[in-house]
Amino acid sequence: MTPSQRIAAALDENTRAYVLPCTVTAEDPGYRFTLHLQALDSVGASLDSLEFNTTDRTEWSSEALNAWGSRLAGRVTYLLEPLKVLEIDAGGGEVQLRSDAPTPRNDRRAFYEVRLFNSGLLRMERIAFDEATRRRERTPCQLTREVLERLANDIVASAK
Repeated sequence: MTPSQRIAAALDENTRAYVLPCTVTAEDPGYRFTLHLQALDSVGASLDSLEFNTTDRTEWSSEALNAWGSRLAGRVTYLLEPLKVLEIDAGGGEVQLRSDAPTPRNDRRAFYEVRLFNSGLLRMERIAFDEATRRRERTPCQLTREVLERLANDIVASAK
């Protein structure tokens, strides 16, 4: 099964069996996806966050994380805003990607934030920055099922 097929199967099972909000996991040898769902229907999903863990590679060097981030940004060009590598923390073992141009709505700017950790963990969230209060807060990622499935394939492919 491809990563997209695993995600689709997990979402289909969730649609029938679980009460939202909930956490859905899809895994295969080498990786595990964890979706923190707020809403789900036949068209799309609202996620608090998406996590991806490599299970066959548990220690990533700074160079490997940076390369992973570059490959991911190069592949994932279809979200509301494209991703770019923003910061590399070699000492802390982390790479941060963020939307290249946040989407403004009212007094807020929303963007995707992806963090890659040297443990092989990827965490994706959507953040809204409030201009009035100067505060960041997590906001749901609204993704169609097709985009979520494509994203799963691209995350797995970029981690190789």
